Amino acid sequence: MGELKQALTRDYNAINSRLFATGVVTLKIDIVDEKIFMLAVHKRVVPLQIVSEQSALVADIADYYLVRLFKSQFKEILTKNYQFEVSSIFKDYDRDDELSSTLVLLKKEVQTYLH
Repeated sequence: MGELKQALTRDYNAINSRLFATGVVTLKIDIVDEKIFMLAVHKRVVPLQIVSEQSALVADIADYYLVRLFKSQFKEILTKNYQFEVSSIFKDYDRDDELSSTLVLLKKEVQTYLH
């Protein structure tokens, strides 16, 4: 399970690096049955911080689309690299605290994919 968490951390960071030109500060992953929980501390990208100061609505829209992009790319990696059957991915980002939470729901328990 430790190797899986390390691999997921690398993949999560790779997507963040592509989208934001930076990885996460910290990432904690918990796996329970068919659920993968991820809690990350991000550094707000400077251009998005400036947009936030000028227009919260525009920043919210940008965050929304970036989260959608992340979820799409992460689902593709989970499917191709791990053969996970993904039911849903839920993700939220709190720009004030620079925290992101991600919940991946699989169709079967994670252990069944590891054998």
